[in-house]
Amino acid sequence: MTRRSGFSLLEVLVALVVFSIGVTGLLSALGHHLRDINYTKDHALAVRIAMREMDNLRRYTYEPDAESSGEAGRYAWQTEVWAMDVDDLPGMDSSDESLSDGTFPYRLEVTVSWSNDTGGERKNHVALQGIGLYEED
Repeated sequence: MTRRSGFSLLEVLVALVVFSIGVTGLLSALGHHLRDINYTKDHALAVRIAMREMDNLRRYTYEPDAESSGEAGRYAWQTEVWAMDVDDLPGMDSSDESLSDGTFPYRLEVTVSWSNDTGGERKNHVALQGIGLYEED
């Protein structure tokens, strides 16, 4: 009786099934990672837009418009500015003599929203808040 070396058809089929299960798992994980990478890229761009708009608000000497908005591709932003009471600021009260320079605090908020697809509903958003000092008109 001669002994044959090699693999049987059953062994090859089992190996192919195990290999295909492993590859399917890897491809699934890759798809999740690609989606996470795209979200991170979109989020980073939204933060850059929000920071740009916040910097624009802080460049004003006098109080800017109470609300403004803009849009670029899948991204839309809205800015809001409203007067704050000096008593709301930490360590300050309205009797403080340092307020004589004529500037007053305003709360600034920039919200950027975006959709995952062009023309889709904007489900994601980033909001930045800050304080600006402006002179009265």
